[in-house]
Amino acid sequence: MTTWLRGVLWVVWLASTFWLWHVGALGAGSALAAGMLSLVLLFWPGSAGRRRRSALQYVEMGKEPVSLR
Repeated sequence: MTTWLRGVLWVVWLASTFWLWHVGALGAGSALAAGMLSLVLLFWPGSAGRRRRSALQYVEMGKEPVSLR
């Protein structure tokens, strides 16, 4: 899932939680717990396969770095 889509879903989650709290369907504790859960889901890492594919890869040049001395 892309970062912007996670952000959009997070805002929708918070807006719906606020609306449910505002109309009285959720108590204050439940609304706060839903907000904390939304933070966990927002920052949950993506799949390991996707991270491996998009990670920076370095090419071995076979030379040692040049010293500045």
